[in-house]
Amino acid sequence: MELINRIWNWLTYSWLTLLASVGMMTQQDWLAAIGAVIGVAAFVMGEMHRRRMSRIHQTTNVMLNQLITAIREDTDNRQEVKELISTIRGTTR
Repeated sequence: MELINRIWNWLTYSWLTLLASVGMMTQQDWLAAIGAVIGVAAFVMGEMHRRRMSRIHQTTNVMLNQLITAIREDTDNRQEVKELISTIRGTTR
């Protein structure tokens, strides 16, 4: 019970201190606090955007590599088919 009482007293003291300090804030203090909040929000949103773009670029690069591999394999297969057709016809190209 003593621990709960101490926690309650600490919370009450902290809340009243916060209210008193907010009440004594000047316009410059308010502007600085708002600027800090906006700065933190901009940083967080920028970091989220950077990570999202990084994931998109990574996915795009993987897909492009798969496409390049498929095109190379298709080209190799076509060359083999052309050579087989030439062999069957008995002509060389």
